Amino acid sequence: MAATESNPIIFYDIESAPDLPEAKAWSPSTWKTRLTLNYKRLPYKTIYLSLPEIAPTLQGLGLEPPERKTGPFAFTLPVIIDPTPSGPKVVRDSAEIARYLDATYPDPERTLFPSGSHALQAYFDRTLNARLLPLCVSLIVPLVPSILDEKGAEYYNRTRAELLGKPLSEVRPKGADLDKAWESFKAELDVVVAALQNNDVERGGPGGSYLMGNKFSFVDCVMVGLFIWMNKVKPEADGNAWERIKGWHNGRWERLWKKSEEFMQVD
Repeated sequence: MAATESNPIIFYDIESAPDLPEAKAWSPSTWKTRLTLNYKRLPYKTIYLSLPEIAPTLQGLGLEPPERKTGPFAFTLPVIIDPTPSGPKVVRDSAEIARYLDATYPDPERTLFPSGSHALQAYFDRTLNARLLPLCVSLIVPLVPSILDEKGAEYYNRTRAELLGKPLSEVRPKGADLDKAWESFKAELDVVVAALQNNDVERGGPGGSYLMGNKFSFVDCVMVGLFIWMNKVKPEADGNAWERIKGWHNGRWERLWKKSEEFMQVD
C-alpha cells in the first residue's frame, strides 16, 4: 500500500460555510469519493477548497480541462492525489477514482466493482445523472448557496445563473409546480425500485438493502451521495428533502442509508 497514515491520500472537497458545521462535506460528487475511501478503509486527508479556488488549484496540479468542458465547469471536484512509490498520482472524477482505488488497493472483501459489474454500474451512474439530476436542478440546486462560504456562494449563484439563464431565486418552483416536481422525482425513483425488486429473495435474488443486494458497491456511493446532499441543504417550506424521500417505497432508501452509515465519516 502506498498511502499510509503518515503519508495519506490527499482528497479535495468543497468548502461550506464555516458557521454551519452540519453542512461540512455537502457535495454529492465528492461524497461518492468520500464513501469510496471510507469503504476501502484507506488513509486520507481532506483539503477543502472554496468554489472559485478549484480551477487555479487543479491547474497548479498540472491538470487540463476535460475534453469539451469550458468555463466555470471545466475544473470540478473530486480529485485525489495518491502518494505512489513512483511519485504522486493525480486522479479526478468519482467513477475514475473508484476504479483506480479498486485496482491500486485491491481488497476482495471491499471491492467497489465486483467482477462483471463495471458496465452495469456505469450505466446506472449515467442513467441517474440523466434522469434525477435535472430534477435536482430545480429542487435542490437553488438551496445550495445557503450552506456555502461567502466566496463560494457568490460564485455558485453567478455561474448557475449564467448556465440556467436566470437567477437561482427564480429557479425553484412554488405551489402546485413544486408538488409536481416532487411527483416527478418520485416517479423516477419508482423506476429504480422496480428494478431493485429483482434483488428480493422471493424473486430469486440475494436480498439485502444495497443496490446490488447484499454487497456494497460504487452505485451505492452514487445514490447515498445524492441523499446526503439533499439532507445537507437548508429546507424550504416543503421541508427537508431527505426526510421526505426516506419514507418512500416502504422505507427502502432509509434502509440503504442506515446500511451505509458506517462509511459516512467526515475527517
